[in-house]
Amino acid sequence: MDDRLAQELAATLTQAQDALPAADPGAIGTIRRRYRRKRRQRAGLASLAVAVLVLAVTLTGAELTRGVPPAPPADEGARGTIRVWAITQPGTEPALRKLVNRYNRSAGVDVDLTTFGNEEYKEKLREVGSPDGPDVFASWGGAKLTRLASEGRLVDLTPLRDEPGVGGRFLPSALAGGVVDGRQYGIPMGGTQPVVLFYHKGVFAEAGVRPPGSYAELLSLVETFKARKVTPISLGGAQGWTELMWVMYLAERIGGPSTTADIVAGRPGAWSKPAVAQALREARALAERGAFGADFASTSYDDGTASGLLASGRAAMQLMGTWEYPTQLARNPDFVAGGDLGFVPFPTVSGGVGDPADLVGVPTNYFSVVAGGRHSAAAVEFVRAVASDDYLDALVADGEVPPVADAADRLRGTEHAAFATSVHELVTRAPSYGLAWDQALEPATATALVDNLRRLFQAELSPEQFAAAMAETG
Repeated sequence: MDDRLAQELAATLTQAQDALPAADPGAIGTIRRRYRRKRRQRAGLASLAVAVLVLAVTLTGAELTRGVPPAPPADEGARGTIRVWAITQPGTEPALRKLVNRYNRSAGVDVDLTTFGNEEYKEKLREVGSPDGPDVFASWGGAKLTRLASEGRLVDLTPLRDEPGVGGRFLPSALAGGVVDGRQYGIPMGGTQPVVLFYHKGVFAEAGVRPPGSYAELLSLVETFKARKVTPISLGGAQGWTELMWVMYLAERIGGPSTTADIVAGRPGAWSKPAVAQALREARALAERGAFGADFASTSYDDGTASGLLASGRAAMQLMGTWEYPTQLARNPDFVAGGDLGFVPFPTVSGGVGDPADLVGVPTNYFSVVAGGRHSAAAVEFVRAVASDDYLDALVADGEVPPVADAADRLRGTEHAAFATSVHELVTRAPSYGLAWDQALEPATATALVDNLRRLFQAELSPEQFAAAMAETG
């Protein structure tokens, strides 16, 4: 009897939706909370009638939210749970944690957030759609998102994107990375993260040198710092994706963004193009001349070791995504507070056709909702919150640069304004901003890529053998 009456109530309220005048949108959240409290407290049908009365009175003058349906109340006698997975560096996710805490205080469904390091997360994403998988997950976009959407395993978030308070906030270039076949399957949930060359200002000052503007200058600095017993470039070579950054940028600077486009599209001969071959030779030569020190192959980025080398001054430079800034804030706050963390764009390469303003990295991360979940509507409500002012401002407070149209205004006068504004300017000026190859490619190809890169940097594969091995993966 209760279920039938509740269904009739829901139908009646839906019919009333279009007839009610506008009111403060915050009234909807109040209505939902009151209704859920009443529903949990009722002992029988009489209490449901009280809840109905509260709703009827409160809804006067209210406008119900259109688009994606609101989150349903939890099942009788228990709160439901939606599982959210995200990739973060340890200690660098306070904005996301705050978002989860706010949601859990106000919604009838709890969010259980689990975060992972880069390499672990690539493996965990294989569980999306399984009984042990998430309801909401973050991704870099690319091939994984495309495949899941094409297989019908994700909720179409186009109605959510089309809400003025959601899609209208984000840069079109950021939204584009979450689109598959013209439909939106990912909503931007993190800061934009181009790869840049970080350096230790104090170490450079002691050596009397400036950060490199050209690749030739970078090679000269390698010799300068080696002579001073300082590791020229910190590299967490235990994870092959850190080595990929060098190959990607060299290939882009030498051959332009079409080099990446050919690789991502799987075009014949893409891995053996002259620009890629030269990039592979240059990257291996860096390792052979000691640019990364003697222990780079066993040095980890995920555990903070590589970042610690830069912060302590034992290394002079590090090529890394701009997530390095909040990572250093969390792990080595004195290094950042002392003003010693600097960065410049990747150097130009003589004779290359790539635009010096082009970027590679992660335009942003995306939240997607798995189709068929028991609490899909609640999951969409959670994703909607990444477009809220509270969340976007919390990203800025963390030292991130949200990919939103009003980023410059949000960054102005904030604690990390100098860094964040510089990143924002790089992104807005970039003629091309390519997604990192290991995220753009299918998982099996990406795994082969990082494995072969480790072998290349350790002189176990020649550049020609590397290209042949990658061609075999398709």
